[in-house]
Amino acid sequence: LTSGTVYRSYNRHTHNSNEVVEGNEALYIGMDFNIDKMAATIYVKRGKEWHAVDEIHDSHNVYSTADTIRSRYPDNPITIYPDASGNNRNRTGKAGQAAESDIAALRDKKYNFKIRVHNRNPSVKDRINAYNVALEQGNVFINAAVCTETANCLEQQAYDKNGEPDKTAGNDHQNDATTYVIAYELPIRRPVSKMDITFNI
Repeated sequence: LTSGTVYRSYNRHTHNSNEVVEGNEALYIGMDFNIDKMAATIYVKRGKEWHAVDEIHDSHNVYSTADTIRSRYPDNPITIYPDASGNNRNRTGKAGQAAESDIAALRDKKYNFKIRVHNRNPSVKDRINAYNVALEQGNVFINAAVCTETANCLEQQAYDKNGEPDKTAGNDHQNDATTYVIAYELPIRRPVSKMDITFNI
C-alpha cells in the first residue's frame, strides 16, 4: 500500500452479508465501462440496507456485460447505475449497426433496464466519502463469499504518491462499479448557504 486504503471503513467481517438474490426481486447494479475490464456490482435492498450479492468482472464490453446480467436474471426488475462518462464514450456497433454510446446500448429495449445516471459523475472524493460513510453507518454490506473481487478490491485499493486513488493495480474498475449505486442513492450532501438558490427542473 502506498498511502493508506481508499475504502478505509470497509471490514469484511463487520460488513459481511449472507444475503442472496431471492426470486425475481429488484436488483440495483453499478457498472463501470472498460474494454475487457468491464465491471458490475449487483445489490439487493433489505430495508434501508444495501447488500452486494453478485458481481461481474473482466467482461469484454457493454454488450457482453448486459447479456450476462440478463442471462443470470432474466425476469428481475433491474436498475443500472452506470459511469456517467458512458454517455460520451462510443463503442463500435455490432455488424451492420452504427456506433453507439455505452449508456445508449444499455437502453436497448431487449434488456428492459432502468437507467439512473446524472449528467456527470460526482467528484471522486465525494463518491469515496459517500461509500465510506455508508459503511460507517451500517448501510452497506458485501457477501464476500460470492463477491470475492468486490471485497478484495475494497480492501486493496490504495492512494498513490499524488494522493489520488491508485489505478495501476487494477482495483479501481470493480470499486468504481461498487460505489456508483451508493453515491447516487446515498450521496454526501454539502451544506447550502442562505445565499444559494436551487432550481428543480
